[in-house]
Amino acid sequence: MRYNKLVRDRVPELIQADGRRVIIKHLNQTEKFENARLKLYEELKEYEDANIDEECLEELVDILELAYALGKMHGASFEEMESFRAKKREQKGGFEKGLFLEEVLD
Repeated sequence: MRYNKLVRDRVPELIQADGRRVIIKHLNQTEKFENARLKLYEELKEYEDANIDEECLEELVDILELAYALGKMHGASFEEMESFRAKKREQKGGFEKGLFLEEVLD
């Protein structure tokens, strides 16, 4: 079966452990970035389609892992991303209140 998509690093070895053969390609930096972005859209769609709490969490974890990978591709470490996230949260808050901005009047 053909997949032609970015997968987590251990997926090929897990498939091989199941007795199947895999054909992989090592992506260059540009291809890695493009495919990580595509994978993020795929995971967002899977999150949107998930209807069980456990499935939702699994998809959110994949989205988070891709966010960290993309951040690294942009030159940021996990710690830098977390620091930036915390600073932005302190300045602008999170999303817990469910505020929906309809309009700003001048």
